[in-house]
Amino acid sequence: MYWRNGAALCASLFVAVLGGTADAQPAPPADAAEPAEPAAPAPTEPPAPPPPAAPEVPTESVPPAIAAPEPTEGLRLRDVQIHGFASEGGFVSTANNYIGTSARGSLNLFEAGINFSTEVTDRLRVGMQLFSRDVGDLHDVSPRLDWAFLDYRWKPWLGLRAGIIRMPLGLYNEYTDIDSARLPILMPQSIYPLRNRDPLISHRGFSLYGNRTLGSAGELEYQAWLGSLIIPRNALDLIGATLDDVDTKYVTGAQVFWHPPVDGLRIGATVLRASIDFKVTLDPASTMALIAAGLVPPSFDGKVTISQRPDTFLVGSAEYIHDDWLFAVEYGRWFKHQQSTLPDLIPAFDDDAERFYGMVNYQLSPTIQMGGYYSVFNADANDRGGHNPKYAERFFAWQRDLATTIRYDVNDHWLWKVEAHFVDGVADLVSSANPHPERYWGLLLFKTTVTF
Repeated sequence: MYWRNGAALCASLFVAVLGGTADAQPAPPADAAEPAEPAAPAPTEPPAPPPPAAPEVPTESVPPAIAAPEPTEGLRLRDVQIHGFASEGGFVSTANNYIGTSARGSLNLFEAGINFSTEVTDRLRVGMQLFSRDVGDLHDVSPRLDWAFLDYRWKPWLGLRAGIIRMPLGLYNEYTDIDSARLPILMPQSIYPLRNRDPLISHRGFSLYGNRTLGSAGELEYQAWLGSLIIPRNALDLIGATLDDVDTKYVTGAQVFWHPPVDGLRIGATVLRASIDFKVTLDPASTMALIAAGLVPPSFDGKVTISQRPDTFLVGSAEYIHDDWLFAVEYGRWFKHQQSTLPDLIPAFDDDAERFYGMVNYQLSPTIQMGGYYSVFNADANDRGGHNPKYAERFFAWQRDLATTIRYDVNDHWLWKVEAHFVDGVADLVSSANPHPERYWGLLLFKTTVTF
């Protein structure tokens, strides 16, 4: 998630961040028996004497016979499905640095993934995905285990997943990294922030899910989960400190979608709640400066714990697909409470951020799709105009993004996208990368993706 401690130490805190047996044959009827053979004549010579009896051996000294084990057959998996994707692109902004040094342009827009899945039985399925990316300053090139879980569907209304599980959040979080499944290059950042992709894409734990028909009222689809977030060690962008450890206490949530008896319409809500501790160590210069200023005792060792307890994300969603049109709207509130063991330097705060967007897509032809969205992020839902003196400029309080995208599918496995953004405000920018931000700025991106 995107954490900000609001102090000089941390310019920003963000997250760049499992036979039957043969039937007995009946005896033939008595009347079908063959006639008995005549008895053999008695022998004319006496039989030979029997051989001498073998000496008795105590039964304890003779090991019992051990039957050879029946040959066993290993687990036979059904067809293993293998899918993957690889993307490359670039971006440039007219001002400000969004995902890296975009003001000078960058070709760091690489993503790749490969996933495997198979049905072990009619009700049990397993799958996993490896993912890698190098997007702006979000360097995660070494493949990481994105998700890996087992899925047991006991009944249509109840199934169980366990492992590293894709986390439901809004309409599109479960497949936000599948470029071919969506139109935008950047999903609306108010609800699907790129910097929070790693911790929000999955969690480690358990999930229950299912769906129920409601007769003439449609159908209900639901999920609930409990586990812990998976946050990489490069989750924080710190100045004057290093991240020692991340203690993800828990993450829990639930999602419900109602499919009314209107083709293509779904309406739902998601709630997510998490608790996290970041343990950092200040560098020696910062530690000595604090001791010299009398803010900490001389025995201070530079170790600080920053706690996000709890973070709560609420999202309401609606999507309607009709013929070649797609309409989607989502509204979210992100409540954050932060405290630290060094309040003089990293003070506690409570945030109530407002996030929403509206999106329209149109399939112009079998190979061309176009659309756009308007996405808004207000750092404080109670101060949308930025009147609080804590903002150096009022436009630090919001970020309003008008985006348009065109997509061309060369064939079923290869596509190209071009996307333009006109942005007002800088609330979602990393402050350390933008010491002198400008209010109005533009962002242009292009991307090509191959899938299999």
